[in-house]
Amino acid sequence: MSPKVDIASLTVSKLKSGMSFEKYNIDVSIDEVENNETGIKLKYKFILLSTPTNAKISVEGFTSIQGSEAEVAKHLAPDERNIPLIVNLIYQELFPLFYMTAKSLEIPCPAYKISEISAAQSLKAKTPSQAPQKQQEVQLPEQQEVQLPEQQETPREETIEPIGVKENEQTEALEELEHLVEEQNVSPN
Repeated sequence: MSPKVDIASLTVSKLKSGMSFEKYNIDVSIDEVENNETGIKLKYKFILLSTPTNAKISVEGFTSIQGSEAEVAKHLAPDERNIPLIVNLIYQELFPLFYMTAKSLEIPCPAYKISEISAAQSLKAKTPSQAPQKQQEVQLPEQQEVQLPEQQETPREETIEPIGVKENEQTEALEELEHLVEEQNVSPN
C-alpha cells in the first residue's frame, strides 16, 4: 500500500532573480509520531537550499503507512544509497508542488528523483566520507536557520496570487468536475 502524504506547511524564499544555479542541497528529517498494530505515522521535513544560496524550499507534514509490521519495515528500509524508501515516496508525492512553485517563482526546479540530487552530490564529493548522508531521526529536529552572508539581500517571501477566472467559467468548470466525480462514483452493478 502506498503511504498517504499530507502537507502541513510550505515556505519558499528567493533572494534575487537571474542568479546562477549549480544544484540543490537537500536536508531531510523523518520522526515517528505514532506507531500501532495497523501502521505508523511519521512527521517529515524537506529543506532544499540552492547552491549558490539564492532559493530555499521548505515543506513539512505527515505521512501514514498502513499495513503489517513487514509492510511498514519495507517502507522504512534503506535503498542502495542508504535512503529509506519512504523518503523517496514522499519526495515523489511532493515533486509536483516543487515544480509548480519553482516555475511560478522563476527559480530552478529540483530533480525529479531524490536519488538524482544525491547522485549529483556524490559525483562532486572527493571522498566517500564527504558524501551527504540522510539520517532517520528518532527525536523531533530543532528549528534550523540558515545564516546568509551579510552582502546578500534578506530573503523575501513571495505569495502566489490566485488566477482570475470569470464566475461563469468557474461555475461551468465546477459543474463539469462534479459530473465527472458522479460518473466515477456510480457502480456498474
